[in-house]
Amino acid sequence: MVAKPLGRILVIDDDPNIVDMVIDYFGSSGYAVIGAHHGGDGLMLAEHEQPDVVLLDLRMAGLSGVEVLQQMKLRWPELPVVIVSGAGDAALARRCLKRGAFDYVSKPFNWEYLHRCVGAALAGPDAVVAGAAQQGA
Repeated sequence: MVAKPLGRILVIDDDPNIVDMVIDYFGSSGYAVIGAHHGGDGLMLAEHEQPDVVLLDLRMAGLSGVEVLQQMKLRWPELPVVIVSGAGDAALARRCLKRGAFDYVSKPFNWEYLHRCVGAALAGPDAVVAGAAQQGA
């Protein structure tokens, strides 16, 4: 008997290595994970696969992460979207938080923090990510 996944994660990042690492990490932890390398593809996958949480890069060719976030919040306002982007994008990430993103996780990832963040996103909108101040650790 196949166990039910802990949750469905959609990762949208134009770096195939990042997508593969996230799929491997969370897949081996019991999540169902799918990936997209472009914002438009990510929106189509979100429509068809109905993920429980989205990990979204900000800087991508074509539709930017900001545009994807705006579209997702219009279509699925309750869908938690976690921004994952480089440290140089902190100001932009803060603006995304004001536009409805659940949280921001900087690259390179602190995998433990990212895992807690995904768990909190799955727990609901009032969940708090434990150890948020230690993200960069």
